[in-house]
Amino acid sequence: MLRHWLWRNLLQVVAGILLVAAASWLMTYAADRKKEADVPPGWLMIRSPGNLHTVIRYNGEIWAGGVNGLFRFDAAAAASLPLPQGAGALAVVHDLLVDRSGRLWVGHEQGASLYNGSGWEPYLSLPEKKQQPVTALLQDRDGAVWMGLSRGVYCSGDGQGQFFPLNMGHVDVLYQDAQGRIWAGSSDPRQGGLACFDGSRWQAYGTKDGLVHPSVTTVMETRDGTLWIGTGFGHVGGANYFAADGAAGSMTRKDGLAGDKVRQIYEDKAGYIWFCSENDGVAVFKDGKRVALLTTASGLAGQEVKKIIQDDSGVYWLATEQGLSRIATLF
Repeated sequence: MLRHWLWRNLLQVVAGILLVAAASWLMTYAADRKKEADVPPGWLMIRSPGNLHTVIRYNGEIWAGGVNGLFRFDAAAAASLPLPQGAGALAVVHDLLVDRSGRLWVGHEQGASLYNGSGWEPYLSLPEKKQQPVTALLQDRDGAVWMGLSRGVYCSGDGQGQFFPLNMGHVDVLYQDAQGRIWAGSSDPRQGGLACFDGSRWQAYGTKDGLVHPSVTTVMETRDGTLWIGTGFGHVGGANYFAADGAAGSMTRKDGLAGDKVRQIYEDKAGYIWFCSENDGVAVFKDGKRVALLTTASGLAGQEVKKIIQDDSGVYWLATEQGLSRIATLF
């Protein structure tokens, strides 16, 4: 009798837990569906890709990559398209690049792959000991492709590659500024960093040089010549700026950012600067003033926007931790 009583009570407890979990899931699902129904005109959420890291336009289509692999969409209808045959199982896609030859580079957990418009091929020029996740991609002005790796970068220029060791974790930020310098950064919370290559040597930068936080998440230069560096981990961080006239400073939430950890900084065709946060949406600035704060309440797919692009028709595509957002009309 005691055994039956224990089993009956255990089953009741398990059933209760499952009922609460199901109710919670249904409430979340209903809230998400209501959120999708309430998006502003010209906005669209595409949930199916899940947690995304990057998005790019290629051959008139939108390609996105993230934790669940690689995805392809029709740019006009935002409809999902099948990947070209032979893509294989790409576990985690970190970055995407379209080179000047019209090839699509995919940096993923197993290395890098290339799609030339008709077929796929693995990129095998890395030294065997460097076969590892490719976490960032950049093509410089001379046509060389740079890859972010663990504790360094690999440059494939001049027909022979070169590995540059750097004192930081996985390099997940690569950028070339107007002066031709290559910037490499790591958002690793244990060993973040920032380094600049002037063509002959690397120079490292850190909090002693004025960085708000040692974990670097993005580097970009606006059209007025201001170099921006986004930093942070968790709820701590900010953005540094270095203007062409020599002025320098930083911005945090108190200056209008959506959150203190900056995920990406992007300047669109109209000169609006988007400051994406880790957990708090996007702050949009114009002429030094915040003009919009975009969150899931506004219609974003997720609060963490990791990459923004604007296509030829002016439509914005935002890669978030909850899928892809398409914004045809901002203001």
